[in-house]
Amino acid sequence: MREETKNFGGAVLFVFYCMGVGIYLLLRPWAPDSGPASPYLRGFISGLGLVHLVVGVNDFRLLFRRLPPASR
Repeated sequence: MREETKNFGGAVLFVFYCMGVGIYLLLRPWAPDSGPASPYLRGFISGLGLVHLVVGVNDFRLLFRRLPPASR
């Protein structure tokens, strides 16, 4: 397996991880069954989710800039 393929596969997995964890952390603190947490703690956890989403979107953009153009 070529090194480029390994790097691409790792980058794709990292993007999926960031997006999944970001969505979970963004929405989970505000679920009705999350218990009596302070709004500041909920906001902090949601902020971490937002950071994960931004990193995931940025890496997604960088990932597709590296791809060669499609041949027709």
